[in-house]
Amino acid sequence: MKRKLIDSAKFEVIVCSRRGTSEILTESVIDLRTEVAWNRQQIAERGIERFGDLNDMTETLNWNLNGDSSKFKFVWGQSGRSGSTGYAYVYD
Repeated sequence: MKRKLIDSAKFEVIVCSRRGTSEILTESVIDLRTEVAWNRQQIAERGIERFGDLNDMTETLNWNLNGDSSKFKFVWGQSGRSGSTGYAYVYD
């Protein structure tokens, strides 16, 4: 992803999906405006700690963090034997 696109994001959400399941778990949420990582309690309060599948994750993150699906970008990053890591960016 281009650095310019990342720089204009307000949140970076890192997720992990274990191989063989459709469940996606939130690893971390970083508020890029303040450069502060959310703790587990903050993630749970927003209801974004786990998702049933990719569509569920997209809809939930948009609803709970932004409300505008056109200001959302998701890319899968590294894949390994145990699963895959993905990066979601939410914009203003």
